[in-house]
Amino acid sequence: MLDTYGSRFVRPVIERGADRLLKWKFTPNEVTVLGGIIGVSVGLFIYNDMLWTAVLLLWVSGLFDVLDGTMARRTQKTGYGTVLDLVFDRIVEIAVVIALALRHPEHMPIFLLLLGSFVVAMTLFLAVGASSSRRSEKSFYYQPGILERTECFILFTLMILFPTWIGVIATIFVVLEVATILQRLFEARRILR
Repeated sequence: MLDTYGSRFVRPVIERGADRLLKWKFTPNEVTVLGGIIGVSVGLFIYNDMLWTAVLLLWVSGLFDVLDGTMARRTQKTGYGTVLDLVFDRIVEIAVVIALALRHPEHMPIFLLLLGSFVVAMTLFLAVGASSSRRSEKSFYYQPGILERTECFILFTLMILFPTWIGVIATIFVVLEVATILQRLFEARRILR
């Protein structure tokens, strides 16, 4: 929700950052890969109990994830850039969940459910995006949802920084993910008729 409805508030800052990176001759795909590498490193910092570093790097990777798309829209969008972006997003999320699961194996069942919900949510997201004739400023139709990238990062941050509440937070995460899946499924039924 925050990505869909809050982006207009941060857009001027993001656009300036994207312009700066383009001026420094970075390509959108380079920024995607850099953000992905930073994001994957978050798992290593979580595993090694460097929690504040993990949170900082998580949000830096998220910033790069926003900047790459803005850069692509200012230069030349490519299908490959979209694929690269989506794949690295999932790799980062998986790295965070695996690291949390390894640090807190007593909550393994809820982490497995969370990963499963990611698979279903992304399958639905991509299927609707590919099937829809709707287009946005992005490469294909992005369904808004209760949980979008920013909400996921907020929940990841809470799980990283408050390990005594990790089971509760992860359960809330799964419930919100399932609600988002249902929301998008009902919307898909409506728009794909």
